[in-house]
Amino acid sequence: MAREISASERRRALTLGSLGGGLEFYDFVIYAVFADVIGQTFFPSGDATANLLAAFTVFAIGYLARPLGGILFSHYGDRLGRRNMLRLSIGGMAGATILMGLMPGYDNIGIAASVIFVGLRIVQGMSLGGEIPGALVLITETMPRHRGLACGVLFMMINVGLLVAHAVQWGIVAALPAEDVSAFGWRIGFLLGGAIALAGFLLRVRLSESPAFEEMEAATHKVPLAMLFARHGRQVLAGFLIAGIGASIVSLLYLYLDTYLTRILGYPGPAMASASVLGILMFSLPMPLAGWLGDRLGLKLPTLAGGLALIVAVVPAYVWMAGDAASVLPALALLSILASFAWGAAPAPLTAIFPTAVRYSGVAVSYNLGFAIIGGLTPLAATALIRWSGDSQMPAYLLILFTVLGLAALAAVRLLPPEDRAAQG
Repeated sequence: MAREISASERRRALTLGSLGGGLEFYDFVIYAVFADVIGQTFFPSGDATANLLAAFTVFAIGYLARPLGGILFSHYGDRLGRRNMLRLSIGGMAGATILMGLMPGYDNIGIAASVIFVGLRIVQGMSLGGEIPGALVLITETMPRHRGLACGVLFMMINVGLLVAHAVQWGIVAALPAEDVSAFGWRIGFLLGGAIALAGFLLRVRLSESPAFEEMEAATHKVPLAMLFARHGRQVLAGFLIAGIGASIVSLLYLYLDTYLTRILGYPGPAMASASVLGILMFSLPMPLAGWLGDRLGLKLPTLAGGLALIVAVVPAYVWMAGDAASVLPALALLSILASFAWGAAPAPLTAIFPTAVRYSGVAVSYNLGFAIIGGLTPLAATALIRWSGDSQMPAYLLILFTVLGLAALAAVRLLPPEDRAAQG
């Protein structure tokens, strides 16, 4: 029988899990906001475009390292416990980010600077691949009756990490001359994020192990991933498609949006960047409410309702945005609020489709593959389809496609109730 979970344990798991997720996402994204100067410092070629392409290639390598990190961390998380893996993931991110901020550039140590920097980026990606699924599993197992709310808070904080990375970049660029930003200013963003993540590593010593894991600890499997695919392949596919809802939303509505608005629609860059930031805020803030409603009305309901509303609204909203630049903010606000309900509550059912013995592995594989494949390829697919068809609404059609697939998977899959959390499958 599982032990009693105290209120302080629940608060500590939620606070340290969600703050850690936000901090790690900050450390991961701070690379992207300083990609231009990183390209000049570590991958100089004499051509500014080539420098930027090299920097974003390394950014993508970190993105693709996430599934590998998810597999590695989840293997030991399902065998040895969730708590230690969460300390290791944030410790790995902190160490890699601090070292990136201290690394001498290409002008100092030559090609070694480029190679080491790529290696540190891979460590960042692997750490993030273990962090978010691990935090999801720990907080939902520690707060089984409030897992929707817990996931909503976690993903709100992850998005806050994205906003803080942009805010730090703006502050550094505003406070320093351009030459100082290139010389040392960008390093401040890395060192700040790494230092805060290091503090998170020290604080996580206070985390308690998941009660659900403690209950089945003696019956752990030697190779949880093998059991996952042998017995729960259908759930892995469903989880991949559910994660695809969030991956397509984040990728198309936020990561790709600036490029879409400026390059495809021809709108001015500074105003569109402000709209994107406000859109992320409107996407993030309702997430705890979406999760809270899931706890009370059924974990699937907010995602199904929000996803259906998003499907109906997305094409008209893209047509609205294409009308003029002034239409972007209201259209994006509408899409962001609907997307918040479509995705903010979805991670809770994602954790509820796997039994405890393979939960970390199942969530890590499904979530990381969804974001690596669907999230990573949709901007490229949208750009290619627009070029091929001449139809600027292609991002809307892709968003509909992946939302429909995710909702169908969610509707078809069975969720385990909290009292079955230690089932061995």
